[in-house]
Amino acid sequence: MTTTPARAPKIGSLTCMCLIVLICTIMDTRAASLFGDFSCKDWGALENNRKKTWANAFLAPLSLTIQGLKRAKQDPYNDDPNAVEPAIRSIDTFCLSNPHAGAADGAASYLSTLTGH
Repeated sequence: MTTTPARAPKIGSLTCMCLIVLICTIMDTRAASLFGDFSCKDWGALENNRKKTWANAFLAPLSLTIQGLKRAKQDPYNDDPNAVEPAIRSIDTFCLSNPHAGAADGAASYLSTLTGH
């Protein structure tokens, strides 16, 4: 008896985009419990090493998830060993423009731009 391996169902682009938005929203709302809840005011006062640690902890798994959902060969965040630096600059800029928001909002915005969604 010959068996064929099961294949994952194909995900349409609209479904993929909806899943990405849902994941960004979930990650954004769960950031407080998973990675620390930094308001933009708190973010501005952090040392660069703490910003690096937080940004990588927040962005790396989310970027990997988006790569998997898109079935992309490349992961624009995780494939770049220096990706955290522009991420921090982007979050800094976001927080300056949105002082009542959180760093997670800025990180999600950066990743959305980076991945084209």
